[in-house]
Amino acid sequence: MDDHRPAGSPRDDSVLIKMKSIVIYFSQTGNTEKIAKAIHAGMSELADSCDIARLQDMDTGDLAGYDLIGLGAPVWHRREPANVMNFIEYTMNSVEGKHGFAFCTHGLYPGRLLARVTAFMIQRGLKVIGWNNWYGSVFLPEKPKPYFTDGHPDEIDLAEAKSFGREMAERSRRIYAGEDGLIPSLPQGCEYDELYPGPPRGIHRTAEQRELIGIRAFEYSVNREKCAYPKCTVCIDNCPTHSINLSVSPPILKETCDRCSYCEQICPCGAIEFDWEPIVKIVDEDAIRHFTRVSEEVEAKGRFRRLVPLQDVGWKTPWYTHKKPPRLKPL
Repeated sequence: MDDHRPAGSPRDDSVLIKMKSIVIYFSQTGNTEKIAKAIHAGMSELADSCDIARLQDMDTGDLAGYDLIGLGAPVWHRREPANVMNFIEYTMNSVEGKHGFAFCTHGLYPGRLLARVTAFMIQRGLKVIGWNNWYGSVFLPEKPKPYFTDGHPDEIDLAEAKSFGREMAERSRRIYAGEDGLIPSLPQGCEYDELYPGPPRGIHRTAEQRELIGIRAFEYSVNREKCAYPKCTVCIDNCPTHSINLSVSPPILKETCDRCSYCEQICPCGAIEFDWEPIVKIVDEDAIRHFTRVSEEVEAKGRFRRLVPLQDVGWKTPWYTHKKPPRLKPL
């Protein structure tokens, strides 16, 4: 990586940095895609060459030609999607000594994604120079609609993401140029949990309720009368963990299914079925109070701009009641 400018010269924004960068992202509902494109736009203002790619389109993990690598994903179950970790661990190659950063979108809980993803990126040899997170609209069948964070990411979020992308490109340039003290350390322990809340505490569940929540993703069924396979392979083509094989029984592999419900939401025939009502019934007054309190706390700390008034959160109208599959279109 080289700089067109002599060392110590004032920054001239009309001059691009000779640095090749890439933003890699995984997105299902469009939240992370929007943030990724905004980050890419910010990086492109400084980097001589900046690419952007969906994670599933990365046929090869050879990233030797890049100086700066960004990786983004949504938060699932307070952690990263399995395919993102698999990409880092088994596919991402030739990144020793390169710079990297992580970002994510989420509902109320960023959880452990940033901690885990940055740790794995460092294990692969990347120097992680930053991270960030944004709220996003929630489209999970059992979740309230409208949800607390619906409306995000909006134009303000995208402007912040663009600024973050520019910041990452500038920081990377300065580090490559030899400046010290610019690589941050991710907060640990209570400090991390304060910034990036994780699993809810204080909600008491019966053993039966815990079991029902735990197995919910493993009880999908395929209605063979509705299913248009082999003419239609939408669910197979878009499963992030390649856990669907409609030519065998059972068609959904429990061991690798990541409980994302995407197949059920994008099936154009409504052939993938699940009974969401028992899950929704578990949401009692205790849970409502808890999630409401969390949203109020992060708002009071200035970390959340509320776009959906509390009284409009649709506890009685979960997303699955708004629209039958396909509720989402594959990206």
